[in-house]
Amino acid sequence: MIFKKSMEEKQNEHPKHILDIEAKLSRFFRTMKERHTIDASESELSMPQFFCLWILSKCGKQRMSELAANLSLSYASATNLINRLSEAGYVNRYDDPEDRRVVFVELNESGLSVTELIREKHIKEMTEKCSTLTPEQIDSMLKGLETLIYVLSLEKTNKK
Repeated sequence: MIFKKSMEEKQNEHPKHILDIEAKLSRFFRTMKERHTIDASESELSMPQFFCLWILSKCGKQRMSELAANLSLSYASATNLINRLSEAGYVNRYDDPEDRRVVFVELNESGLSVTELIREKHIKEMTEKCSTLTPEQIDSMLKGLETLIYVLSLEKTNKK
């Protein structure tokens, strides 16, 4: 007979602090997704399009294969996404003159402008929300984020 554990029994198998971290991360990502969905809809971008522009704004010109990997998309899906962004006038794509199999993608002025506009809005919003925090709370939040980034990057390092 196959025995399925209840959710409560499964949760009891994990340390409480891990479940608390997972719950808070889930809530954080849900909040960020809702916030970015609003931002993306205001600029007529889908969430994947916005994320693609954001990556290009952070990383600069990229090979299509690199961009697909950074987006966790297949090459074909990334190509379709870039086609839509190119048609909307946000990115430029071009072949590598030394190897025509390689396609490069970069933000153009319109893409940079819309990305910067959304970024400035986020900074303003975070400034307003964090204005009620004490310096100690801000320091604690930054240390917690640094620790989380470190712990999550360990998994990536160990897989290589």
